[in-house]
Amino acid sequence: MYLAKCWVTTMEENMQEDLLEFSDTWHNIPTSIEKLGGIWLVRAGRNVAKPNYEVGPKQIEHYGLHFIVSGRIRLEYEGEAVDLQKGDLFCLMPNLTYRYYVLSVERLKMIWLTLNGPQTPLLLAGCGLSKAKPYSRNHMDLAVRSMLNKIEDSLWERKVHVLSRNSMLLKLFVLLECEVGGGGDLNYGHKENWVNEAVEFFQFHYTEQLSIERVARMIGVHRSHFTLTFTQRIGMSPQQYVQRLRMDRAKKLLYDQSLMVSEISLTVGYPDLYSFSRAFKKHTGCSPSEYRLNVNGCGTGEPVDLNDLAN
Repeated sequence: MYLAKCWVTTMEENMQEDLLEFSDTWHNIPTSIEKLGGIWLVRAGRNVAKPNYEVGPKQIEHYGLHFIVSGRIRLEYEGEAVDLQKGDLFCLMPNLTYRYYVLSVERLKMIWLTLNGPQTPLLLAGCGLSKAKPYSRNHMDLAVRSMLNKIEDSLWERKVHVLSRNSMLLKLFVLLECEVGGGGDLNYGHKENWVNEAVEFFQFHYTEQLSIERVARMIGVHRSHFTLTFTQRIGMSPQQYVQRLRMDRAKKLLYDQSLMVSEISLTVGYPDLYSFSRAFKKHTGCSPSEYRLNVNGCGTGEPVDLNDLAN
């Protein structure tokens, strides 16, 4: 299905007419699950412009992503001006003054998605769009056009689940990023901040059995450099940091009398009770059962056979 189909099946006479254009507009009330996500649709639309079509100068509060299906326009923003045509796209950034108007005899047709959410500027940056350069040329290949069609169909059918619609929206950004060769920040990585990335990785995955060499390779640095730099920045080695995360979690879990010590050992990433108990005593100076008695008061701890523990 190509983008042009929308304009064959939805003729101008079936759109709402006003002074400057024929248009269809879809409005959204974001659901709670959309608001908990990183990006959502505020509204969307498609239009066929009249010869006197002009918008602005004005500002909007959200991100207005426009796809030019046919025709040419001039976009003016922040003292700059650029001419755009079929296949180009531009984004109206929040709280910046803009103006755009028809340049060509050929009818201007556009599809637009108004977006919001904390991930929106990052996703737009991945497509090469920013406040300094809010447009991109030749950005609409057949895959992008097909995904736009699917999004359009989902909006006017009104039967598509919100998660399905948001999934299509994210797929659109994947395709747009590919069009600019993976530019922007969609790799979610800043190699100059790799120590912070390593810390966050350990905080997410400290219960898993991952070697330091594997983590260093994933981050993209040599193991020896990884260990040395991490230790200098954090004040302890990667192994010590992981163990501290495990022990801190274990201490909190020991407050819960319903949890067996063996269950806690597996929860924090140790393969068996013996290795957990040995590591815990080395870290705290007492066994898990002794720690539990101390933090909860004598005689109130979980009945654990001390012979099963490495005291």
